[in-house]
Amino acid sequence: MPLLTLLTDFGAADYYVAAVKGTVLRLAPGTTLVDLSHQVAPGDVDGAAFLLAGAAPAFPAGTVHLAVVDPGVGSGRAIVVLETAEALFVAPDNGLLTPFLDRGRAVRVERPDLYLSGPSDTFHGRDRFAPVAAALLRGGPIADLGPALAAPVRLAVTPPRRDGAALLGRVVHVDRFGNLVTDLPSEWLGPGPVEVDVQGHHTRHRARSYAELPTGEPGIVPGSLGTLELSLANADLARRWGVGRGARVRILLGRGAA
Repeated sequence: MPLLTLLTDFGAADYYVAAVKGTVLRLAPGTTLVDLSHQVAPGDVDGAAFLLAGAAPAFPAGTVHLAVVDPGVGSGRAIVVLETAEALFVAPDNGLLTPFLDRGRAVRVERPDLYLSGPSDTFHGRDRFAPVAAALLRGGPIADLGPALAAPVRLAVTPPRRDGAALLGRVVHVDRFGNLVTDLPSEWLGPGPVEVDVQGHHTRHRARSYAELPTGEPGIVPGSLGTLELSLANADLARRWGVGRGARVRILLGRGAA
């Protein structure tokens, strides 16, 4: 059974998500549809890339992932299809697929015969992206969609790094509970004392789970994506500290943190 996930910034108040789903079901009957999220902030390509990277690996091989967060709708930006060993991805060529670009091959879609004739160029999610995804769900190879895309757009990402006894990274996501998800691999932490600094806010508490954190005290825990999170048990740490995505994180390890 063909399986499609859908990630957008369309929200739930308008007809947009339903129109995309209806188009896919009409062109690729029998498809199972799974919503990843439609609450991405409008035009937030970075946020969408994070959510896609977090969710896509959980799906069966062969899943088609359609991600439409497209500030450049109606412009000359390309539609890209990426094929990896595990999945197929359809998205605007604006960096949204950055987490996956080194794992497969990409093509620039040049198939106007697949597109729907709409009254404007404002809803490519329905009129272009959905038909392209449907073509893949029907079993069409990506080579039939267009030429290879040698240099797809990538997000400007500064990777985390080690600097002596310090780990340097950033907050890449704030979840709905107010946890600060960082890009620092959990395995870098090691045993021993730590001192965490996030824009002047500090903690030395570390735990294996949220429940182990001292009541009312922020701490650091290994998160579900294999990276470190800063959390406050049963409360919103992002709000308490007044920090968000992009905040710099510095973790001092060992004796200097004691």
